[in-house]
Amino acid sequence: MKKNLVEILCATFTPMLPDGSLNLSRIPDLYSHCHDVQANGIFLNGTTGECMSLSTAERIQLADGWMDEQNNRRDKLKVVVHVGSSNLMEAASMAEHAQSRSVNGIAMVPTFYFRPKDLTDLVNQCVFVAAAAPSIPFYYYNIPSLTGVNFPMIRFIEQAAKRIPNFAGIKNSFNDLVDYQHCLHYAKGKYALYWGTDEVFTMLYAGGNRHYVGSTYNYMNALYLQVVDALGRGDSEAIARLQADADAIYHIILAYNNIISGKEVMRFLGVDCGPVRRPLNSLTPSESETLFQKLKATPLFAYTPKKLSTTTI
Repeated sequence: MKKNLVEILCATFTPMLPDGSLNLSRIPDLYSHCHDVQANGIFLNGTTGECMSLSTAERIQLADGWMDEQNNRRDKLKVVVHVGSSNLMEAASMAEHAQSRSVNGIAMVPTFYFRPKDLTDLVNQCVFVAAAAPSIPFYYYNIPSLTGVNFPMIRFIEQAAKRIPNFAGIKNSFNDLVDYQHCLHYAKGKYALYWGTDEVFTMLYAGGNRHYVGSTYNYMNALYLQVVDALGRGDSEAIARLQADADAIYHIILAYNNIISGKEVMRFLGVDCGPVRRPLNSLTPSESETLFQKLKATPLFAYTPKKLSTTTI
């Protein structure tokens, strides 16, 4: 019932071995974990997955690994693959491969070294990459804090909807709520607008948003589903309590880089995704212990599907 009210995609971590190479053998565990937390699907090779620290070949390997696993499952998760790159030829190549594996959609950030000079230039980039996978949905991934590309999304959607036959929506990780509200009203359910800043889930749901992508859904999705239930009941006390729980967790997670701390949380839960890859730096054992103890003082582990081991972190 809950999953029908909202679509939530886990922004998946890339599992790595101690030397920083891919650990593809962890994909089945990650797939099961996403299913256990009642996510609707996964967003692969995005920011949480350290996409720009991966080679094109590695990103293709990950797409193959996840789609191989999807093919082995009865309860299939939606798989949206991020193919964005500063090399549009590589982005198009990854899009073509994703379509060959029958993924459920592709997304892309714009080029961020030679950036699009205006909105038309940005749409032209998207037209080029989307055309490499014309049979599957295409989403634009807006994250100005990392790309440096920042145009009003309502203007982008107006143009993209006319020029990209397989345009399906956006993944928005930018906090211009007025612009996003314009997008929601314009979309009218025709386009999926995935909100990418988990901290304001409740506010966006109350405003009519029903599509989400984020890293914290990997380990606290049960909290968000309870928020959806509470909003449906009009239970303001429960909403306030759940939001306070979320804020307490965010305060700790965001004190670190949330990719680094997120991978540690997954390890605490028994789904070890390994270290982060340079230029990010994994936490030291002491820092990890501090993070663990701080999170134990929050309600985080009450919202996770696994029993936390008390003998080791």
